[in-house]
This record gives sequence, structure tokens and C-alpha cells, in this order.
Amino acid sequence: MNALNSLFGENLTSLFLDENLSVATVSSNVTEQQAKSQETSKILLVEQQPLSSPDSSVKLEEANYSVDSLSLASLTTQGQPDLIVKISSIELPDTIDFGDFGKVEVKVINKGNAIAIGDVKIKLWLSTDENIDQNDVLLTSKISKINLSADESKNISFKYQNNTSAIAPGSYYLIAKVDTKNQILERNEENNRASKLLSAPGTDVVIDWNAAALNAIQAEGEAGRGIPPTVGSRLLAILSTAIYDTVNAFQSNRNAYALDLVAPANASLSASVAGAAHQVLTTLIPKQASFLDQQLSHSLNKEINDLPANELIGEEFGRAIANRLLFLRSSDGSDNDDPYIPPTGDYIWHPKAPDFLAVGANWGKVKTFAIPSMADFSPNGMDCAPTVDPILYAQEIEEVRHFGGRNNTDLTTLTRTADQTEIAVFWAYDRADTFRPYGQLNQITEEIAIREGNSILDNARLFAALNVAIADAAIVAWEAKYKYMQPRPEDVIAGGIAANDGMASTVGDPNWQPLLNTPPFPDYISGHSIFGGAWAGVMNHFFGEDYNFTAVSQELPSVQRSFDSFYEAAYENALSRIYGGVHTREATVIDSLPTGLNIGEYVTENFFQSVG
Repeated sequence: MNALNSLFGENLTSLFLDENLSVATVSSNVTEQQAKSQETSKILLVEQQPLSSPDSSVKLEEANYSVDSLSLASLTTQGQPDLIVKISSIELPDTIDFGDFGKVEVKVINKGNAIAIGDVKIKLWLSTDENIDQNDVLLTSKISKINLSADESKNISFKYQNNTSAIAPGSYYLIAKVDTKNQILERNEENNRASKLLSAPGTDVVIDWNAAALNAIQAEGEAGRGIPPTVGSRLLAILSTAIYDTVNAFQSNRNAYALDLVAPANASLSASVAGAAHQVLTTLIPKQASFLDQQLSHSLNKEINDLPANELIGEEFGRAIANRLLFLRSSDGSDNDDPYIPPTGDYIWHPKAPDFLAVGANWGKVKTFAIPSMADFSPNGMDCAPTVDPILYAQEIEEVRHFGGRNNTDLTTLTRTADQTEIAVFWAYDRADTFRPYGQLNQITEEIAIREGNSILDNARLFAALNVAIADAAIVAWEAKYKYMQPRPEDVIAGGIAANDGMASTVGDPNWQPLLNTPPFPDYISGHSIFGGAWAGVMNHFFGEDYNFTAVSQELPSVQRSFDSFYEAAYENALSRIYGGVHTREATVIDSLPTGLNIGEYVTENFFQSVG
């Protein structure tokens, strides 16, 4: 700023800082010597030449203009550097393991018309989209000195260590950003990053599009159009069954889910999957069409190496299957938007001000994907109500009060450990700008499928079974939620129920808050827990009950948690809702988890099986 003042006078400073001002009054004369001082300041370049009127045909003095009427825009853009960055090459890590090394080379280019000199910091991010936000992981950064004239460039190489928490390995972005650290005043600060859409080594087209679906779901949340667990689980089930029936048309040794077809001659299998997935997702999430088109181009042009004619045949075949599956689900009751009218009573969940949301109030009426009867898989019924089992009610509410609160209060001392807090946050995924709870389970499954080296058919079966089981689990859970209408722990502890239940063994605490935000639907039964149970039932079938693995979380990017079985992980997922203060024990590990496990086992035993 001192360079500005010495060159143009202090009265220009405030005007220069206002980027919306197009004309500035310059009171001092600009001499040739002052103009040359830009070589030192590297901020502005003012060329000494006749000034022109706006029509560029009459000299300024002939048009009765004066030097006091210079365009600030011309002053600030003619003589500034403009740094952009390009990703020249990428060597991805050989595995998806934490800490495995990759290498990136970027090119920093000065597209301005003044010298750019100083330190810049190159930052490398992992992201689900082309934007950098709180959900992304900073992999590494490197400071480099530059001295670039116009159109000059510098190549910068650096290694990074893998961290897959923020992304699903089948589809993610690597973003490079150049940060001038306020040392170089650029003409344009909005063009200093570049991104590449990638798939991790070991993926295939099934995993890639499963990941793309998770990215699109998260993007909807970031745009303020969050996809709830009910709608999202249905979306993934339609996607996965369309992909399965597409792949099955090339194999003919498995029972079809809905459409028993034979693929046309010469059709590309991978292009068929890409076409089916793109058709489902652009239909169900149309506002993500731009990203999904980019993913399709990436699949067809970067990942699939079949003949163009065969890819075209395959893509159209996949789209046809997708349209049939979409039609079959078009009248499944998922669009039921009848207004919710809560029943009356003392121990009843009620929507909260100001929005009075009751998410999924009609979802229990949606047609299931696999299970034949809701009655065969519904939970046994709620016992921990004060009018049913007052002792159990008091035990469960007091457990949540002491283990699930956000802070100590005058009436409540928390007993939750640091590890239990980590568990609560690790499995949370309640924020709309995440993959959501069902998405985290898909994210973990993608990593396991990659490590196992699954074939395309293996993955088509795996994700179809997984997402059908989770979708049916959602229908069962939401039917129970609005049947039993159990209040949330926050309603009981802080909302006045415990204070007025007449029981000495419960404590009403108006200042108590749950560690996690309470979702806008009833307590019994837990969606997280039934999803985890369904996931464990499916994974046991495919990989066995004793399986060691690590899991990652978008909520805690630096954390991995290790498990000796899928059930152990599902059980911890269910417990997390108690530690988060949003569910009681009966609504999680006692009733919801085994209900989900039964659904997962049923789906794998009765669908997607070998013929004969």
C-alpha cells in the first residue's frame, strides 16, 4: 500500500481498495520516473502514452478529458501479475491405505502482464467436488519462490501421503491451489486452482459410479437441498439394482433382480454400467447433471478402453435398463407428501419449531425392494416408555443423560470417555453435506471391495445386496418411528417429560443438550443402527463373520478405527447414537441393530443368487 501512496498519492488508497469503483480521481502527476518504479513495486504498471477517449479515436486532451479521469480498472489490470496453476502429472498411491505416497507435479504460470516475484504456497487437497470447503482434506503444501515474467512458468513437484477419509475411492478430485500469501497482488484471485477427477487404483466402473452417487448426494446437501436417509437409501437401491441387472445381462449365471435380459452383441460391459448409472442419477438428482456428465466423460474417455461403437451400444443398453427400473419404482409411494398430523398424548414425539419438520412421516408406506412382509421384520415394540416399563425407561434416559450430553450442567455430570466421544462423532454423518449414514457404509464397503480385488460382477452383486437391504431397513425403521412416536432423549431430559413423570429416578434438566443435533423424526427405532445391522448382515455373507478391517470417517479425517468383524463395527455404530445423546439403548442396540441384521441376511439369502 505504501507503493500505491508513493506512486499516486494517499487520496487514491481508499478508492483503490473499492473494487466496485470504476473511475478514480488521481491528483498527482504520473511522471515517467514514477511509472518506472513499478519494476520495484511489482504492483502496478502505467505506460506513458497518449490517453484516449472512450471511443479510442480522439486524444484525451482534444475530448476535454483530463488525467483526473483515469479508469481505475485500466490502472489495476494493465500492470498486475495473474497466477494460475495446472496439474501436469499425477502418480497416485499404489493403494488406498493411509500414509501411502503419491506424487504430483504442478505448473504455476503467470498470465498477467507484470512480473510476479515472491513466495507462493502450493496446497493439495482431496475433495468430493471442485470446491474447497470444510469437508475436504489438506494433503500437503509446499512453499516455492517464483520470479515469473508474463507467460513464464515454473514446475513444482512434491509428494503427498494418502488420506481417504473425505472421499470415496471410486470418484474424487485432487485440487491444487496456489496461494500468494498476500505477497503478490494479482489481477484475478479466482483462477488460482486446478482440479482433476480421479479414481483410485483397483476400482472399477461399479465402484466409480457408487462413489459418484455419494458425491452427488453430498453436493445436494452443500447446496441446501439435503437428501434425507429415506430418499437417499432408495436412490442407491435403484442405482445398484439397475447396475446389477445390467451386469447380469452379460453373465447369465445369476438370478436377475427385475429384468432378465441378454446384452446386445458387441456391447461394452463397462459402458453399459456407466450408461445405467448416469441415467438413474441424472433422473433422481437432476441438479447434479453437470458433475454426472463429467463423471460419464471420465468413465468413457479415461477409464474404459473399448471401441467407441461398442461403448455407444453399451451405454444405450444400460440407459434402457435404468429407465425400466425407474419406471418400476415410479409408483412405490415415495412421493407421498400427505401432511403430518401428530397424535395427542403426553409421551409423544412432536416436530419442533421453527420448521416443524417430520422427515419421512409417510415412508413406512413405501413399497419394499426385497422383504415380502413388513410384519416379518418389524421390531417387537417399545418397552422403555414410562407407562410400559418405568424402570427400563428410567435406566435408559439416565444413561443418555450422563453419556450423551454436550456439556456438564448444574444437574448433570457427564461420564462419557474421550473414546466414546470419538465414537459418537466418527459415526455421526447427520450433516446434510456428508455422504450420510448409509453413504458411510458404502464408503467403507468400497474400500473393502478394492482391497479384496472384486470383479465387476462381484461388486454389482455386493452393492445391490447392500443398498437393497439398507433401503428396506429404512422403510421398516420409519414405519416404526411414526407408529410408536417415542420422544427423543432431548424431549424427555430437557423438554419437561422427565421433570413431570413423577419418578425420583429420573432428572429433568432444562439446560441439558445432546452432543449431536437431534434429527427431526422420532427415536424408536434408530436409522443409523438398522442401517449398520443390514450392512453387517450383507458383509458377513460376502466376506465372512470374522473379518479384520479399518474404517474411515468424513467427520474425523485423521482417524481410523479398527474392527475384528462387521458386527463389531455395526454395534459400535449403534452405541454411537447413545453417546451422541440422540437415541436410547432400546432404540439402537436392543431392537434396531438385530432388525437390520435380519434384513441383511434375508436379502443375501434370497436375491442375487447363482442360477441352479
